[in-house]
Amino acid sequence: MKKWWVILGSVLVGLICLQLWLLRGTPGEALRTKQLRSDIAYSDVPTLLVPGWGGNGWTYSKLIKYYQKENIAQKTMTIHVTPTGKVKIQGSVANKKNALIQLIFDWNYTKDYQPQTKWLQQVLTLLHRDHHVDKLNVIAHSWGGSALVHALADSSSLQKEIAFPKVILLGTPIDESVDENMSYAKAQAKASADKNYQRLLKKFKEFDPLASIDFYNLMGSVDGEKTDGSVPNVQSLFLKNIIHPNWSKYYQAVYTNTDHTDLHQSTKVLDTMDKILWNNRPLAWHH
Repeated sequence: MKKWWVILGSVLVGLICLQLWLLRGTPGEALRTKQLRSDIAYSDVPTLLVPGWGGNGWTYSKLIKYYQKENIAQKTMTIHVTPTGKVKIQGSVANKKNALIQLIFDWNYTKDYQPQTKWLQQVLTLLHRDHHVDKLNVIAHSWGGSALVHALADSSSLQKEIAFPKVILLGTPIDESVDENMSYAKAQAKASADKNYQRLLKKFKEFDPLASIDFYNLMGSVDGEKTDGSVPNVQSLFLKNIIHPNWSKYYQAVYTNTDHTDLHQSTKVLDTMDKILWNNRPLAWHH
């Protein structure tokens, strides 16, 4: 019996150590100012990196390291949110070009994205109040994107305090009541059973942002399927239903042989995102 307790204890210690390791922020490396690239536009607008369900410090580690290695962007701030919603911010974005903000939820295994919605509102409020962020780009994965959309829809003050020039959603479900076997056209013809989506529709009718938002809806496809293996693309396409051309532009792309995790790991997606955020050259998009 004692042997089993020792094994169980060892497993628990191992799991705790793994979780602590996953919560580490990715080391930041400053831009090499003497090697700035002519094809990159270096901007004062920081970019917030929002992980999805179960996401942690590993989620955007490759992205951060890749952009820093290529001298495209630099991670200058790490934000941790405790399970009780306490926000801890390290670093600064002041006077930092192409700054990346790594957001880490210390316990990201919730039953839905409602806690992350509230936590995001707190994070955005503190970025504006304490760090004077009034313009912010966002990359958000999966339920992290769902939480972001709801956070903005639920806060008229954030809509007026911070401009969001570019929002990139990676495999983000908007209406979770439809499955991959239903086309977008047919799905729109039926009444949605997703109460969160119904609430979004209502909230976005009153949505009044500080400035126009460009939404980039990036989706994956596994073996020619209409899903990235976790989120059916039709669920993500419902983003088009809630935004309005008076205050937004919409772009979408589907990446073949790309699963849900690849959307924040694949070099082809990372290359697309750096062009969206920091390259003025026009890209071909499906509207």
